Amino acid sequence: MAEILNRRRRTFLLAAALATGLGLGAHAQELATKIWDVKLGTPVAELPLDQFVDPACGTNGGPPSRVLARFADFALCPLDKATGLHEVWFRYDDEMEYIARARRSEIMIRLYQANVLGGQPIITSLLIDDAGLVEGYRIVNDPRAAGSTRIEAYGLVELFKGMVAPGLDCTDLPPAAGERPLDDLFVKQSCETRAGGQVTRIEARRYYKPGQYLVDPNDNRITENEFESSARVEVFRLPAGK
Repeated sequence: MAEILNRRRRTFLLAAALATGLGLGAHAQELATKIWDVKLGTPVAELPLDQFVDPACGTNGGPPSRVLARFADFALCPLDKATGLHEVWFRYDDEMEYIARARRSEIMIRLYQANVLGGQPIITSLLIDDAGLVEGYRIVNDPRAAGSTRIEAYGLVELFKGMVAPGLDCTDLPPAAGERPLDDLFVKQSCETRAGGQVTRIEARRYYKPGQYLVDPNDNRITENEFESSARVEVFRLPAGK
């Protein structure tokens, strides 16, 4: 009930703000909690459940799999092989964005755009230990975005570095067999640091994979969205004994 009331309150605030044109930035800052705002060690019961919605089991930064009734059902999700934690996919509540779109306010749409970062649609997931404590998070660009948008997804890497690890040492990896530059630019960067049991990983990719081309060599057809351009960040504390 409290969650429903909070959503109704936010809807009322946005509707009032759109009607008056006042206090918009203040409301946005007050109401929007982001995944990196959640302190490691936070119990799932203390998550902003009116803002983090539709939980499901995560797939290593991919689309959701098993739908969960609530975050407290995290144990239904298998342990993530990369972190040893339960990955729970979710999305930010986009009710305010929906209302802004209904009002056809481009300024408000940009202000309240929920599941987007740096102009890129994103996939967000929390990493939860067996005791129900949030011990990390993962953000990955959404590969389902239109090619004209996704081609710049690799650029999120600089935003990720500034957010979680300024000055992080990174390694530029060489192309594997069949990988080729995209528009004369090849990016295959991996970064990782470990300190006090906390791991920070950041990756960026931009290239053609084997078999991907701008123009299909078999029929001279211009391809659509056949390239790799991606970025991801993972911040988590290793489970005991790992």
